[in-house]
Amino acid sequence: MTRANHAVRPRCHAPAGSGDAGNAVVEAAILAPLFIVFLAALLVGARIRGAGAAVDQAAADAVRQASIARTPAQARSAATTSALATLHDKGLQCTPRISLDLAAFALPVGRPGTVTARVTCTVHFAEVTAPGMPGSRTVTKTHRSMLDPFRAR
Repeated sequence: MTRANHAVRPRCHAPAGSGDAGNAVVEAAILAPLFIVFLAALLVGARIRGAGAAVDQAAADAVRQASIARTPAQARSAATTSALATLHDKGLQCTPRISLDLAAFALPVGRPGTVTARVTCTVHFAEVTAPGMPGSRTVTKTHRSMLDPFRAR
């Protein structure tokens, strides 16, 4: 058996200007908005996490100041001032609600009790949101601390 020699045909090249030319522009036009929405979601997530950390620290500072105060009035004043200062220092722009449970101050000396601070802050995302994303989120953190049972009054 002999092998037939086959002539190698030259490949056909598509004429210039046809085929996939221009598809990159279409792909970019489709993917760019999706990428922007993805980045906006990352920014919102980072802002929520940062706000949560700031509010958590504010609640911890508030309860600490309340637990070392001698009277309920001093505790309320020191806790509120401390929480507001912490939120300001962390750069969180919100109007916080600070609630304190100071019932342990009514306990007789020698009986242990706890003081509770709850800080709530609504964080706005106006500058980073995209359509369909939330415009704000409420973050609430609570901390408790032991009140010194032998505190001076």
